[in-house]
Amino acid sequence: MIAVDLEKSKSIATRLRILDECGTFPSEISDECIQLMSTIADPDFPGALIPEARVGGSLRVIAAASPSDWRRLRPVLQAFAGPTITSFNGFPVELLDKNGIGAVLSELGPQVTAVMSVPVGAQTRKSALRALIRMRETFARAPQHSKSAPEPTSWLLARFQDHLNIGRRDAAALLLDRLRDEFRLDALNLRSLQVQLLATFDDWTAITDLRGFANLAVARKTPAVAALLLEALYQVHLSTSFDGDEPQSTERIYSQKVRPLALTMLTLPAPSSLRDGGWRLFGLEALVSPEREELQPALDARKDILGWLANRLAPIAHKPLPPLSPIDQARELVVASVDSESVDLLAAALSAVARLNDDQRLELARAEPFSSALRAIEAETTQVDLPTSWLAWLARAANPTFTNALEVARFGAEEWLIADEASDPTYVRALIDGLGAAQGDELAAERTFQALPFIVASIKRDPGFPSPALAKVYANLITLLALGASRSGAVYDSSQILIEGLLASGLGVRDYKALIADVEELAGEALGVDMIFWTLEVIEAFMRNTSPDSAAREALLHRMLARIAGVRTRLSSLQLAALRRLAEEFGWTSEILGITADQVGQDNFATRLSNKKVAIYSLLEGASRQAKVALEAAAPGVEVECNADHVGTSRLRALARNSDIFVIAWAAAKHSATEFIREHRGDRTLLYAQGKGFSSLLRALEDHFRLAHRPLIER
Repeated sequence: MIAVDLEKSKSIATRLRILDECGTFPSEISDECIQLMSTIADPDFPGALIPEARVGGSLRVIAAASPSDWRRLRPVLQAFAGPTITSFNGFPVELLDKNGIGAVLSELGPQVTAVMSVPVGAQTRKSALRALIRMRETFARAPQHSKSAPEPTSWLLARFQDHLNIGRRDAAALLLDRLRDEFRLDALNLRSLQVQLLATFDDWTAITDLRGFANLAVARKTPAVAALLLEALYQVHLSTSFDGDEPQSTERIYSQKVRPLALTMLTLPAPSSLRDGGWRLFGLEALVSPEREELQPALDARKDILGWLANRLAPIAHKPLPPLSPIDQARELVVASVDSESVDLLAAALSAVARLNDDQRLELARAEPFSSALRAIEAETTQVDLPTSWLAWLARAANPTFTNALEVARFGAEEWLIADEASDPTYVRALIDGLGAAQGDELAAERTFQALPFIVASIKRDPGFPSPALAKVYANLITLLALGASRSGAVYDSSQILIEGLLASGLGVRDYKALIADVEELAGEALGVDMIFWTLEVIEAFMRNTSPDSAAREALLHRMLARIAGVRTRLSSLQLAALRRLAEEFGWTSEILGITADQVGQDNFATRLSNKKVAIYSLLEGASRQAKVALEAAAPGVEVECNADHVGTSRLRALARNSDIFVIAWAAAKHSATEFIREHRGDRTLLYAQGKGFSSLLRALEDHFRLAHRPLIER
């Protein structure tokens, strides 16, 4: 295939056929020439073979390919049609003809070309063409080198978390589809991931509308998923009456609609990630079931979020409970660990069983339901010392027997809150030392790199993020990301969260320069097209935050833009538009970066958005305006409107109802306005931009077309 996408290749093929439509190919080789022409739009063929009849009856075949495809094509071409069959000797030849085929090929950007003269004799000419056809058939039968090796499910789950961390909804949904299509997970785990995806964007109604929601409410699940289900029930059914200070209506709705679904999840210990709505359900349960005295101590510590419920709950004299015997404690924990997918509960249950003597263990295994529960947890893990914190996880990361490290980290993201210990300098120092030790061990460094999306998710749960007390932790994690990226070539988008957190925390000159060095390592010397938006968003983050060394920042930005200029011919329309806008901010002309005024991306973005209306919602009006200018430059036929209203207004309603595409800056939006937009948007396209800058807004649109429509080019 000659171009980067099938649609463009078909267009090139049509134009080249028009050049030869006058019957210039002799009839005896016409079929062979047509078959060679079909390589122009053949996705299995690296490049194209274009036959051309010359004045005087001679025939030549032009081989053209991108530099990467040429590395595949050249050796095979030489083997099938080398000097003994055609004039091809393995070396490329510049196509000097700038009027016919050369003019068409010049529009594709950098191409490697070779010109093969075909023998004049009828029989030898036919043999040469058939050799080229056999070569084409060989490529068609060859294994697809573009197919990557199967990735472990744990890696896919880490990437799913990475997408959720930064709000790439389309990318997360596509990965969820892949997990489903490849039968990586059972239906229950897939549904739990879907709940996490919807909850990330506060789409509570979609959660309660899920098919099988009632079954999910009673099924085994992680504490974090239970917390999200409780929050969804509160937000959908009770938030209006509760916020309206309507106790009777709230109690009635709770008893009739919510309690039948929530009751099995209203057990202690409450999930550590439980939100305000979930705690209010616990309060309502204590109100309608006063006999459940065990709930009161937990609610006493949450009176500030219970509102009018706090005054309705009768004070209860707390009676100290007698300590449980070792076997009773083991029974309680074993049963609880089977009912909940909690790594902390599982570790506690295994530890409690390990403390029993032989007689007690035999007694525990003799009776149901403890016997079945014990067999279940023993089958689930052979590790008695499961980590119950990130410190313990890092300490075990170098252990070769810790084979489920990534799975434990996934549960740890939900249960281990780093912010709980942020005020303890000893803990912070130990965490920094643990990250430093991981950098010094190859196995630990690899595992920690793979687990970074889960660690970042745990950090993000801190209401006070970014915390200056944890700045050194953020810095160590970015260094680990940079080291991992240099080994694997992959960069997690979650790095943006840490970079933004460090910049917002306030850095000294030394730490600022260290961050710059890590960012350059993350970007890599050979910047790829897939890293363009990441790079632009990082540049915007540096520009948004104050700098202790403006010269160092300026140098970083210039180096990053210069690297982007190296791949300018492969950029999409929106990437070009974003780059032009940033260059203008720095006082550069786009020509300095090698981007001409008439350069367009290798996609049909302008066509897709022609005569469309796009709405953008962001509280950062400067970012919205820049995105509007960039979009209108990339797609002149598009109409773009921006909005920054804090609450639902008639104008916002009109935009939600009438726009073809609506983009919300997820990190710079009011919750009430987002809910209002979602309510009036219905099932029309609603996109979520991951960051605060205009690059994120453009990336959301590109992701939508590239992932949802697979891709900007036609499938």
